Amino acid sequence: MSNFDRIIDRYGTNSAKWDSFIQGKKGEYLYMAVADMDFRSPEEMINKMNEIVNHGVFGYTILPESYYQSVINWFSKKHNWEIDKDWIVYSPRIGISISLIIQNITEVGDGIILQTPAYPMLNDVIVKNKRKIIRNPLILKNGKYEMNLSKLEEKIDKNTKIFLLCNPHNPTGKVFLREELEEIVEFCKKHNLILISDEIHCDLVFSPYKHIPITSISKDAENLGIVCNSITKTFNVPGVIASNLIIPNKQIREQVSEILDKAIIHNPNIFGAGITEEAYNKCEYWVEEVMNYIKKNKEYLEKYISKKIPQLEVIKSEGTYLVWIDYRKLNIPEEELNRILLEKAKLKIYTGSHFGEEGKGFIRVNLATPKKNIEEFLNRFYNVLKEEKLI
Repeated sequence: MSNFDRIIDRYGTNSAKWDSFIQGKKGEYLYMAVADMDFRSPEEMINKMNEIVNHGVFGYTILPESYYQSVINWFSKKHNWEIDKDWIVYSPRIGISISLIIQNITEVGDGIILQTPAYPMLNDVIVKNKRKIIRNPLILKNGKYEMNLSKLEEKIDKNTKIFLLCNPHNPTGKVFLREELEEIVEFCKKHNLILISDEIHCDLVFSPYKHIPITSISKDAENLGIVCNSITKTFNVPGVIASNLIIPNKQIREQVSEILDKAIIHNPNIFGAGITEEAYNKCEYWVEEVMNYIKKNKEYLEKYISKKIPQLEVIKSEGTYLVWIDYRKLNIPEEELNRILLEKAKLKIYTGSHFGEEGKGFIRVNLATPKKNIEEFLNRFYNVLKEEKLI
């Protein structure tokens, strides 16, 4: 059994989560923002990295047959999706690949559909490439997000080229239903859109919800879609830059492969190549353990807020290790909430505008941390709200 209660000091490790926002004395601030886990990765993967380090030669790498087979076996077992080796295209970070695809298969000013609120990277790959965001806001109804494509028809034109999906959805934790995915595929087919689905959180879903890879649902979906996936969120190795694009359609796959080739993206990261097999072949148990732990953290947070801060609404999380909280009943501007959390509670979280206009009035909190940190976060949050007479 892994010890997820263990507090690991991450200061001084070049951590984007703990070292990029240092204020005050070490340990004074509590960081619940950046989406990585505060847990050690599975020992099998750590041992594989040590084996690579101890070998001492860090030359160029290839992907052996066994690498592809581990990916194929994982998706077959975990997601009931039978994929071919040829469909798997190695890439570095998912964001890099999506950005390169957008640069090469669309023109400046072309439209790209994005469901909002949205993980900032998905916004950035559109805006920084000078493409037009066509927002399709998710609708919050009875504490749960739903999709509505009915008004999207009015927003698109012949220059709309891509539907950019995030499933499971960051930041809301929504896991899309089969009928919703079918609706998206039908929409993309009707309007001749490429469908790019960021499914990096696909293994992190709470029972009884089930992740369905979008290109697995039909032949039409296969012909339209690119699924972006990685071991990095699942096994907490985002610092090891590695991912795969799974592209059933040969024409799209060859086009994407050529795009990556032109960017001189060839040899995979030496650690990413080595540990993917360990992760997929030996570490399924760890995913089950970590999701059970995160679920308990989520339940603790929900009970605490329900009892002591009922002005907040925790949005029903179906997947990811992130929780999306509605604070609009506090009637406090985002800038002021940020200020009191930082200055008085010594808390760093992401407030909603980080995820676009539709995120305002919400905060996103990372649950993949020892329970002691969740308890400390909630107590500080409660105390500062009480001190400021907001509750």
